[in-house]
Amino acid sequence: MSEPTDLLRVLQKLERLGRSRPDRALAEAEALLRRAPGLVPLLCLAGRMARLTGDTDRARGHLNAALARDPSAGPALSERGLLAAAQGEMRVAAESFRRLVGVDDGNADGWYNLGLALEHLCDWDAAADAYRRALELIPNERPAIRARIGGVLATAGREEAARLEYEQALAEDPSSLPANLGMGMLEAAGGDMEAALRRFRQCVGVDPRCGQAWQQIIESRRLENREDDDLVQMRRVLARDDLDDDSRERLCFALGKASDDVGAYEDAFVFYRQANELKRRRLPPFDRQAWMREVDRRLTDAEATGATASAGDRGGVVPVFIVGMPRSGTTLVDQILTSHTRVGGVGELPFFDQAAPADDTMLRQKYLECLGGEGAAVVTNKYPANFRHLPLLRRLFPDVRIVHVTRHPLDTCLSVYFQDFPVGNLYANSLGDIAAYYTGYRCLVDAWAGKDGGMLHVTYEGLLEDQEGVSRRLIEFCGLAWEAACLDFAANPRPAATLSRWQVRQPVYRRSVGRWKHYETQLAPLIQALGPLRD
Repeated sequence: MSEPTDLLRVLQKLERLGRSRPDRALAEAEALLRRAPGLVPLLCLAGRMARLTGDTDRARGHLNAALARDPSAGPALSERGLLAAAQGEMRVAAESFRRLVGVDDGNADGWYNLGLALEHLCDWDAAADAYRRALELIPNERPAIRARIGGVLATAGREEAARLEYEQALAEDPSSLPANLGMGMLEAAGGDMEAALRRFRQCVGVDPRCGQAWQQIIESRRLENREDDDLVQMRRVLARDDLDDDSRERLCFALGKASDDVGAYEDAFVFYRQANELKRRRLPPFDRQAWMREVDRRLTDAEATGATASAGDRGGVVPVFIVGMPRSGTTLVDQILTSHTRVGGVGELPFFDQAAPADDTMLRQKYLECLGGEGAAVVTNKYPANFRHLPLLRRLFPDVRIVHVTRHPLDTCLSVYFQDFPVGNLYANSLGDIAAYYTGYRCLVDAWAGKDGGMLHVTYEGLLEDQEGVSRRLIEFCGLAWEAACLDFAANPRPAATLSRWQVRQPVYRRSVGRWKHYETQLAPLIQALGPLRD
């Protein structure tokens, strides 16, 4: 194999073999490496085949060896990025793809994969830029990539820019599923549920297997009977043998919700369990031990640094952080607050999860720059996991308002298990993991709540019982005069870029209170794991 042509033939042969038998291709590649160690192209191929077989340690070893010999080896950088992404290590993935496009600016897959990694890191502007470069390099995929850009812009709160991307994609291909789905999501976020529903039905008309469209159809309406046409048709689609795992996963989530709507609770839990099992198979596992170590560290850091310190002028805006567990009512509280004429909102901004280490003054200034909200006296951030940063928030913003929203623990955990989160929340697909995450959340909030006089506790159930009374307390807590529009939050014109977009367009309702009782038998492991926290 001393001649380049010999190596090329070997690589081509192993590539062909690897399409059906990556294990055999890996074995042959490693046999060749024992005779001719250090061949970078062969190390890259071995790393790829090891990744395809699921042997991440061997894959990492081969790729590290390749990069040690040639730090600019494109195939090794690409494979390292793909391997890191598969393991949920999105920062490593993004760094690998950045290096790849740095040495090969024309690598279309590298730019697209960089966009995906940055999207998972919630770096919306950089993700959009990466997708735009991919758009230049892959002209035949323009509608799909434009739809991806639209999705990033919509998530970042730039709805009009997102709409333009979707419109351009649909002008090029009116039947584009990603563009129609994205436009439908935008219409739903803006409250035009009829237009959104028509768009989603158009998608399943093009391809009945489109699980994402079925999810949105079912999330956009409440089913009344077990013979509903949508429920019957989804069951029929689920039985098809040409359904890929992604569509099957999404359909199971949709069927779970539909079955719950019509009171078929045993069927609903079976579908949700299938959906979560499929999702767990394709995602990195939730590390319970790492989570509890983080909880311990945050408690220790808070004790060491203190929870209050002056941070200077507040910049003319009072930051409000709405925290708690997902599915606890944080979106409802945000809609009430942002119905006030002097309140703006940034949606779910995970700024403090991503912020690089910086001194307090710089960190504070960078966050205030993210708020925008010209003319707003108060700006909300309803990213629930900001409960992990409460001492830091109090230190940076002495006038901060923190609204902690709670809901019955079992209703909360059940709703988390039933929700198909698009990114993050790796704990959400296992009842045991949910119990571990909930335990850590309660540990942090309970430890800090008594030290923080700037925290208002709101219960979802209390809000349903006395909407006006709780709403008035929320507005008063933010230092504002009462406005009656806060009672009509369903008419709030702000786009609801949330998984609860359909619910927040409805008046408050009580049917979700005590929902866990329909599933008490299935929730026995969760109830036991939560112990005294279950009440």
